[in-house]
Amino acid sequence: MAGYSKVELEALAQLITQLGECANDMRSAMTQLKDIGPKGSGYAELEQACDDFQDKWGYGIGLIADATGGITEGLSESRKVYQTLEDQIVEAFQASGKADGK
Repeated sequence: MAGYSKVELEALAQLITQLGECANDMRSAMTQLKDIGPKGSGYAELEQACDDFQDKWGYGIGLIADATGGITEGLSESRKVYQTLEDQIVEAFQASGKADGK
């Protein structure tokens, strides 16, 4: 059938879960890097490089994690809508089958 599309609800649920985990992992990694920084390593350049990395990437990774959270919420809502529509279609076909005496 031309133009036919199908939503894989289970695959969508897995994607939602994976995106949520990804956002949490990004935040966790940045926190761990901050907590285990090389403070007191005795190498000023290394400590400065780590601080610079945290300053530059910490903010950006936080934004990416926040955006991922927004995408996850949107996908979750979309999945609910698709599931509701699919349930309604199944009910409509079941009702029409009963009405025809099948």
